[in-house]
Amino acid sequence: MATRQPQAKMESAAVRAGDAGSHFEWAPVIAGAVLASAISLVLLTFGSAIGLSMVSPFEGEGASGTLFAIALALWLLWVIVSSFIAGGYLAGRMRRRMPDATPHEVEMRDGAHGLTVWAVGIVVAAVLATAGVSGVVTGGGKVAGAVASAGGGDGEGAYGGVVDSLFRATGQPANPAAMEAARGEVGRMLARVAAQGEVAADDKTYIARLIAAHTGLAQPDAERRVNEVLADARAAAETARKSGVLIGFLAAAGLLVGAAGAWWGASAGGRHRDEGTDFSRFTRWR
Repeated sequence: MATRQPQAKMESAAVRAGDAGSHFEWAPVIAGAVLASAISLVLLTFGSAIGLSMVSPFEGEGASGTLFAIALALWLLWVIVSSFIAGGYLAGRMRRRMPDATPHEVEMRDGAHGLTVWAVGIVVAAVLATAGVSGVVTGGGKVAGAVASAGGGDGEGAYGGVVDSLFRATGQPANPAAMEAARGEVGRMLARVAAQGEVAADDKTYIARLIAAHTGLAQPDAERRVNEVLADARAAAETARKSGVLIGFLAAAGLLVGAAGAWWGASAGGRHRDEGTDFSRFTRWR
């Protein structure tokens, strides 16, 4: 009994020494996140070239809008998953071995490193995107004033296309200055009622009166044009809203799949590390 107690104390002290400290390593995680970012950048650059080859400015040529959207979604999903699998694999393969841990614990620790690779990559991408958006907004605010001044400040804003459709005429206007003033007034009216989602009947009548006065249309025809153009604009806005919601859900789903891919890649890398998997036959140059 006297000989067993010191030996048991030595074994427990060795276990405590092996478990001491943190088993989390930031170096493999950062390396994996950098690798995932680099691979995604290369694949996105390559995909942009493929996308430009699929579309055409001429009607009837190139891929349809639906086919292009499906191809884009699949390509982005592939970019997210493959890049995070590679980054997670690198983190799991480069992490130190843990001989004192059970196989399940080793797999959990490797997967946690891969999941952290995914989290770091997402945070870095979000920071870069936020910085880019803020820079664009700041620069856009400066450019907007110059554009408004150069355009005469007609107030059409985002409704320029709608105003163009409303005031489309077959000939030259008799009073261009008055027509520009009317266009600006209609643009401001549309911007003011945009939050309501519906243009009041009195506003429609007034807009139709302005259109009839400056395009030569009869009042009933002008009112019909107002109803048709506003209905088309409302349908386009609704389609854009639904597309935005769908894109948001698909992006979130793709990122979640990327997290699963990073976990799987790190687990595979840790398993190959412990098994001593040899890939030298793929790296021999002669």
